[in-house]
Amino acid sequence: MKKAPAAIVGLTLVFLTVLTYVLINNFTAGLILINIYVALVTLTFALIINDNSTLVDKVKQVELDRQYSEIRSKELYRFQLAVEGSSDLIVISDTEGTIVYVNPAVLRLTEYSRYDVMGKKAGKAWGGQMPKEFYKDLWDTIKIQKKVFKGEVTNIRKSGEKYIAEVTISPILDEDDNVIYFVAIERDITKAKEIDRMKTEFISLASHQLRTPLTAMKWFLELLLEDETNFKQDQKEMLNNINVSNERMIELVNALLNVSRIESGRIIVDPEPTDIVALLNEVIREVSVRANEKKIQIVVSAHQNLPKINIDPKLIRNVYMNLLSNAIRYSPDNSEIAVFISKKDEEIISQVSDNGYGIPEKDKEKIFQKFFRATNAVKVETKGTGLGLYLAKAIVESSNGKIWYESAEGKGTTFWFTIPLGGMKPRQGEVTIDA
Repeated sequence: MKKAPAAIVGLTLVFLTVLTYVLINNFTAGLILINIYVALVTLTFALIINDNSTLVDKVKQVELDRQYSEIRSKELYRFQLAVEGSSDLIVISDTEGTIVYVNPAVLRLTEYSRYDVMGKKAGKAWGGQMPKEFYKDLWDTIKIQKKVFKGEVTNIRKSGEKYIAEVTISPILDEDDNVIYFVAIERDITKAKEIDRMKTEFISLASHQLRTPLTAMKWFLELLLEDETNFKQDQKEMLNNINVSNERMIELVNALLNVSRIESGRIIVDPEPTDIVALLNEVIREVSVRANEKKIQIVVSAHQNLPKINIDPKLIRNVYMNLLSNAIRYSPDNSEIAVFISKKDEEIISQVSDNGYGIPEKDKEKIFQKFFRATNAVKVETKGTGLGLYLAKAIVESSNGKIWYESAEGKGTTFWFTIPLGGMKPRQGEVTIDA
């Protein structure tokens, strides 16, 4: 269409010649010819205008593409700077775990260069030490379930020095939900773990030193409370209040001791064939006094012929005690608590359900944290250490089990925990959980 103006000029000259001849010979035919020419010229200019409009659109599109490409290049450059400059080790591997990219932090963290580890398996490139169960769980999470995996692993630097790493591995999926590669972020937490260990040891030492005078106070208070003749009513009430406060302090100290022992690995694990239903009934008898005070009924249902499993009864007893005590504490009077024990595949599953106050949505992520208590629970029941669920989770997970829950505020809470049929592995230690 670029030659259209020149064509119009040529056609116009020809047309004028023809028009002059026609007008001389036939005036009416000449008028018709003029109208045809005007229509053709109008159409031609319309085509020229449309072509120019398309050209303008193309120019605009090219400019937009250029601007987008420039923005994209800047974003990729910033992204590259962020990844390359990260203090955390960032590794990209293919679907089989072979390293295809690693950022410069690998040298600082592992003492290996990029070229030392490229093309090697991510789990073994710098001496990673992962138990078979850990490795299996990792691959099941990121490759089968296609979920993010978080965990800790002990790695070895090039010099032979061991360090503890916190690892997060994310599967990257395509549009068809297929895994195309994995991105792992590794952080050295050796110093943080050492500080945490020192803190745990301090808590253990302080708690142990506190327990002796508290126990002595308890004995003296019990002796005083047995002598009803030498005290007035208001004095007895004061002594009772002191005794209750002392019991709370002992409960807190014992909880702190148990937590520190679990965390430090000093706890003795002594498995023995255990009838888990009988163990549960023992715990229920122990908490029944408090349940009866609130007129709460505890209903137990268990599958028949459940096998005995090799567990440490003291540890699992503590899990049941914490779950049932919480259910009683945070349930209204005249309510019901249901406990179910069943076997599924290679696990024993225990369920504790109540119709209590439930857990607020904003508190759900923190419920297993140390010293945390839900905001609504604190208002209803001031007594509590915030350590029971943390301790229960630590015991279950150290037994290769899992613990989880569902809850709705004002409607109640259900906790589940599993124990493998294979039981718990024995472990040498220094103290038992109730020492």
